[in-house]
Amino acid sequence: MRKRMSHRFLFDANYTYSKDYDDDSNERDPFTFRYANLFNLASEYSYSDRDERHKFNFYSVANLPWGFDANVRMQAHSAQPITDNVNGTGAGAPCSEQNSISRFVVPTGGGAAIDCGRNHLRKDNAFFTADFGVARPFRFGERYVLTPKIEIFNTFNNKNNVNPLSTPQLFDFNGFLRLGVGDPRQAQLSVRFEF
Repeated sequence: MRKRMSHRFLFDANYTYSKDYDDDSNERDPFTFRYANLFNLASEYSYSDRDERHKFNFYSVANLPWGFDANVRMQAHSAQPITDNVNGTGAGAPCSEQNSISRFVVPTGGGAAIDCGRNHLRKDNAFFTADFGVARPFRFGERYVLTPKIEIFNTFNNKNNVNPLSTPQLFDFNGFLRLGVGDPRQAQLSVRFEF
């Protein structure tokens, strides 16, 4: 959805609902081998490591009264899948978040192991951030503009875990180079001089 600049503001918003399936998410990580059975890739067909069911993006720019300019940006996406919960307790229903310490779970009463399937859980890495900025240009003559600006990133200080429940690799080509908690709330003050 898009509104072009008119009446002193514009905005753009988009939402994507998707499902990403594959039988091998290793193409970006050649150093791990995660198949339950290399000779039966049909059992590997499940959510891809890249699956993010919901994605939402929004931004707006507005010319406010008294010469102020403002912008707001929001981004959100749902959590990605994972096979094992290394922090699980091993208790609870088979294939539940707490019980799935590994892909194969032995029922509480014993018996044959149950294959919960690849990527049947979700990480704790759902993401939401809201950023905004306010600027006020001051003009001097025809050529000079001095613009102080304040920007706030991750305004609501969401934790935004980055790739949790995984071990960092020495060489990792899957696009995640950081682990742990994402960036905290940050503020930035700047001054721009145009001549």
